Parts: sequence; C-alpha cells; structure tokens
Amino acid sequence: MTEDLIPIKTHDIFKVPLFSIHLAGFTDDLKIKELLENQFVENKKSDVAAWHVTQTNSNLHEKKEFAPLVQVIGDVAYSIITDIMEYDPTYFAHVTAMWANRQPKGAFFRSHTHHNNILSGVFYPDSDKEFPPINFQRPYVSDFAPTVTKSNKYNGGVSKFKAQKDLLIMFPSWLSHNVPANPSDKERLSISFNVMLRGVFSAAQSNQSTLF
Repeated sequence: MTEDLIPIKTHDIFKVPLFSIHLAGFTDDLKIKELLENQFVENKKSDVAAWHVTQTNSNLHEKKEFAPLVQVIGDVAYSIITDIMEYDPTYFAHVTAMWANRQPKGAFFRSHTHHNNILSGVFYPDSDKEFPPINFQRPYVSDFAPTVTKSNKYNGGVSKFKAQKDLLIMFPSWLSHNVPANPSDKERLSISFNVMLRGVFSAAQSNQSTLF
C-alpha cells in the first residue's frame, strides 16, 4: 500500500542556528594561552580537586589584554544579529561576561544553558585529537523514545562540534550543551562568554517595550 502513496514532503519549518568562524593564528598572535595562565593563577582555589574543571574570574572581557578577543566577539555577534538574524541594526552587541576553563583528564561539563543573555559562545586556544567535543542537545524533549534504525537530523538528540584551535562558536544562550569527560592527558582549554543586545526590545509604542 505504501508504494502507491504520493511522495512525502519534509519541511524544515523551525531551525536552531549555530555559528562558527575560524580565526587562524589568533591565539598565537595574541599569546592567549600565556595570558590565560596568569588569570588561572589569579583565581587559584585550593579546594578544587585535580580532576575538576578550574575557571578564571568571569571578568576577562574587562581586561585590556583581552580587548582584541572581545572586539572580535562583538563584531561577529553584530554580524550574526544583523546579517543572519536580521534584527534591528541599531542594537549593540555587548559582551557581559567572559571566563576561561581548564578541563583536565576526567573532568566534564554538565548540561547547562546561559541565562539572561541572547548569545553565548566558546573560543578554543588549543587542540588535541582526544579532546571531547562540545555537545548541543535538541531543545525539545519527547516522552517517547522509539527504536532508531539509523540516526539522522530528525531522530537524533545531540549535535557535536570538535574543539579546534582558533575556532569561535556562538549559539543561542537558551540552547543546552555539555562537554563529556576529557580522556586526554592534555588539559582542554576554552574561553566561554555571553553576549547581550543593548537597545530597545519590542516596538516603542508597545506595553512590552523594554530598554536593556
């Protein structure tokens, strides 16, 4: 009976965007790894276990030595909101927080989102073939789990992106993500950040209009 059916059309009516750009040579030119080492020392915590993720303070975006990276993040975010998302070009892309993560062998990041921002992202100053990827989870959850015979973009629940040196990734802040345990003897280094749009949200004459 199915052979007599008219071919079924599949319409991808909603999409979740993820943006990436490779900033070749950026890490080495700015000596980012050396700069981060100083920041980890500054925020050293004696109670952090050897296999836990360690982080710097979240104010790296306020430090002049990281200004070039903050500028690039702002420029990329502005291009995303104007050229791709087609939001009002009068918005200003403001980096609200930025911090570095050092993920030793065995450490992992639980699934989480970034609240109170529009865009979030990560920049990788290093690479290793054994580094785990960053995983993004499907934004909706089903109460049923049918048996899958072959994975595809409709039945899968995770999208994986490999950590590559000089790679900058941005995504909607509400998108849940995690990083599996690091199997490498080398520490996985990353810089996380959040971006908020500054300007008027909703039409000025609307009761829902808000200035951020």
